[in-house]
Amino acid sequence: MEPGPLDPTVLHGQATHRSSAAWTGVDSKELHCRRREAIFHRTSVLDGRIIPLLQQAGFYGVARLGFISLDWHLITAFVERWRPETHTFHLPQGECTITLQDIAMLIGLPVDGDVVTGSTCLDWRRVCYSLLGLTPGDTDIDGQRLHLTWLSQSFPTLAPDADEESIQRYTRAYILQLIGGFLFSGKSSDKVHLMFLPLLEDFEVAGRYSWGSACLAWLYRQLCRASHIDTHDISGPLILLQLWVWERFPFIAPHRLRIAPHDDQLPPPPLAIRYIL
Repeated sequence: MEPGPLDPTVLHGQATHRSSAAWTGVDSKELHCRRREAIFHRTSVLDGRIIPLLQQAGFYGVARLGFISLDWHLITAFVERWRPETHTFHLPQGECTITLQDIAMLIGLPVDGDVVTGSTCLDWRRVCYSLLGLTPGDTDIDGQRLHLTWLSQSFPTLAPDADEESIQRYTRAYILQLIGGFLFSGKSSDKVHLMFLPLLEDFEVAGRYSWGSACLAWLYRQLCRASHIDTHDISGPLILLQLWVWERFPFIAPHRLRIAPHDDQLPPPPLAIRYIL
């Protein structure tokens, strides 16, 4: 059997691709999946008062998803099938990839709207004070990134007598933790870029952004990086990858609930909630 692609003019990166180790007998081991969702869901509470704002901003589906354990071996296996040259998974049956429709259906992120972009040249402490009501200390900001630990400690719960402004500030902190710990997580797993905070000033305006396409682009980028033979870890919205695998390859998925758990007092959750036991 001839290892690698038959035509190297398209898949020209085989020599440095993670899958090449399979042909040389090298044990590349599973990728270390970096995430912070477990800490977030242990320390944060989805207060009913912030649900309307989460819906406006487009993050309600992600907030309802909860915590799902990652299968590192499953993710590693699909990274080995990912090709940066085509941005698709190469399988014996052909090529396939995660689409915007998958994101909208599985985790409920909006995929239509404006491009997610923002300034990186602002006075971040002033922005934090304006939109969060607090000014982080010198050790709480690293360049343009805010430590998620500071966020979780500063906004543990929402006070019973919280006014509208306090509810909005708590919601912004809640969304920032979703963004930094899940949707746009990086290798540090404990920081969120502050460029996202000004986008949450007006929740109705925030809901006009295509958060789903930005999330998918970030996942593609992390898959491309992790497919290199010398890479040992991966970050990004990895639960999205795992949910997509379960949905598209049901023979390797866990038992799926026949009826998704749903509280009649809450808006309908995303499709992926049926995998939560």
